[in-house]
Amino acid sequence: MLESKDFNASLYVGNLHQDCNEATLFEKFSTVGSILSIRVCRDINTGSSLGYAYVNYTKHEEANKALDVLNYDQLNGQPIRIMWAQKDLKSKLPMAANLVVKNLPRTIDDKILRDMFSMYGNILSVKIVTYQNGDSKGYGFVQFEDENSANEAITEVDGTLVHGRKIIVSKFIPYKDRKKFQEISFSNNIFVKNLTPSFSSNDLEKLCLGFGSITSARVATNEDNRSKGYGFVSFECAENANRAVAELNRMYLNGRRLFATVAKTGFINI
Repeated sequence: MLESKDFNASLYVGNLHQDCNEATLFEKFSTVGSILSIRVCRDINTGSSLGYAYVNYTKHEEANKALDVLNYDQLNGQPIRIMWAQKDLKSKLPMAANLVVKNLPRTIDDKILRDMFSMYGNILSVKIVTYQNGDSKGYGFVQFEDENSANEAITEVDGTLVHGRKIIVSKFIPYKDRKKFQEISFSNNIFVKNLTPSFSSNDLEKLCLGFGSITSARVATNEDNRSKGYGFVSFECAENANRAVAELNRMYLNGRRLFATVAKTGFINI
């Protein structure tokens, strides 16, 4: 596990059983180092556990060892999830390094998913989305520490077979980003994602010119003018848009499998 000076010696421990308390956690985590403090987060009204806690070690090296050794261990019959703790963590995570992994076999759990991606860089969190009974929904999320690691993971893992299934790996696009786009005459427009970071609006236009006359093509970018990995193309007629979708969807380009669909939103203000 790569060390990070930003995270010190504090760990976030999630997916805790309701009966898990500070004493239970101390017994578990003290086996790998000296504990400074443990706090199970509870509802202020009922006192019931919220299912997560913070464990603070005296040394970063001990916390790092706990993360490596204890992650996904069973505690009160549930596999615990451990990651580095940090204030306002969600606001500091690089969104461009957050991946969604689809078409996973139902036997893949958090630990296996982490193992699948760990060789490509430092992973901050992994989560398989489940039903209320704990069964996998067949997809999950992998949050890397940096975008380069995420890009490498997409290139290497997307389209590979896992237990007979071809898995799909792409950048996660937040709902708030999708809502930025104003609705326009959607039948003439297509949405294309899983583009390489260097793929420009000009490249997207050239890619689609063969399907008919284009009125505009735009790759979405962030504040640093870096590609977000997706874009929109507006054709003069719906027939050409549909033909482009039929040809581009699941086509491999620059080592990545593209995903294309008729868009219900345009690309104003991206």
